[in-house]
Amino acid sequence: MPTGFFAMYVGEEDHQRFVIPMDFLSHHLFKMLLEKAYNEYGFDQRNGLVVPCTVSLFQEVLSAVECSHGQFDIEKLVDEFI
Repeated sequence: MPTGFFAMYVGEEDHQRFVIPMDFLSHHLFKMLLEKAYNEYGFDQRNGLVVPCTVSLFQEVLSAVECSHGQFDIEKLVDEFI
């Protein structure tokens, strides 16, 4: 894996692996994802970081983070995090 990146697994049943730049961790949407993962699984994830959301939602978060002014439905994203 390249320096400055980390892997995370996304999906509710079959997990899909994503390699993400570390600087994404400071974005508020990613912080919400990590909080959701903590609330679901705690800190004891032994097979990699798993985020309990749909792959399509995660891809929307990626798009939003990659282009700060991207078009996405923030209310839908927040509702799924809660």
